[in-house]
Amino acid sequence: MTQETAQRRLAAILFADVIGYSRLVGLDESGTLRAVQQHRYSLIDPTIGQYQGRIVKLLGDGILVEFSSVHNAVDCAVAIQRGMIERNRGLAEDRQIRFRIGINLGDVVVQGDDILGDGVNIAARLQELSPINGVCISATVFGYVEGDIGDDFADAGVHRLKNIAKPVRAYVYGAQQAGASVDPVLRPFVDLPVEKAAQVTGGCLCGAVRYEINEPELGSMFCHCRMCQKFTGAPVAAGTTFSIEALRFVRGAPKFYRSSDIAERGFCGDCGTSLVYRGLIGIWTKWILVFTASLDNPWDYPPTYHLGIESKLPWLPLHDDLPRTRCADSPSLVAAYDAVHQPVP
Repeated sequence: MTQETAQRRLAAILFADVIGYSRLVGLDESGTLRAVQQHRYSLIDPTIGQYQGRIVKLLGDGILVEFSSVHNAVDCAVAIQRGMIERNRGLAEDRQIRFRIGINLGDVVVQGDDILGDGVNIAARLQELSPINGVCISATVFGYVEGDIGDDFADAGVHRLKNIAKPVRAYVYGAQQAGASVDPVLRPFVDLPVEKAAQVTGGCLCGAVRYEINEPELGSMFCHCRMCQKFTGAPVAAGTTFSIEALRFVRGAPKFYRSSDIAERGFCGDCGTSLVYRGLIGIWTKWILVFTASLDNPWDYPPTYHLGIESKLPWLPLHDDLPRTRCADSPSLVAAYDAVHQPVP
């Protein structure tokens, strides 16, 4: 009888971790979860999708991502860290949410949607060597990106990593910018900004439906998918996402049309204004997307990325440098459609 051989593949593995997460949760659980969710929805998930990564799983304050391209993994990590620096700009240092990221290229064992093995473990250990707002990569990864983005990485020497048999040479990005050493022990505690209750209002064109929202947004985007084009009658839709518990209708109520097996769309039954997009699957049920133009102050919610770029109309020019993601590369969309055993349309 032959023993079944484990399925393996070569992968670039990215592991990201929030600094001081456990203590932050202990002080303000709901505020910490909301803040991290905002960063994920507005920056991290879209950037992973843009660089064709796959979110393997969430590990408390960590996120494990798989890439088929080493360059994409490194470019994604640097883009995330640059984006986080911009999102934290102007905040006191002790009020910033910051990440460390480790990347390794290695052989992984595949178990369903999960990946295991030393290749993954090394990425997690390299994350611990990363400077604040930085990225730490193995020498194997550096060999692929040297001469390209590799010039931005400094040699951090050889390290013996916990539970890893062979020493690993590490290279770090961001050490000089952050003024940090690669010693993983000295990590400052960070806290979240105190957020005031949001005063967000909006409604339809005729005034029959009005809503109020009492929490800050999770993120804003452009959507070019054909469903949004058809629903709004516009070449591109802008949407801003909020916690579903934060929104309440204070006058009238929208009618809903189930546009797919994962979501339904709300509109005014009198004037036809497109109002909301509501998920029906898993974690999507915790969010509601408000079509930004229905807000009373839409100018305060500029989109941060383009979704559904594969359906962009050819005569619609785009002159911004926002991340651009296909629906099929959006981790949350893929997960939602996987739940109903359907491909992303």
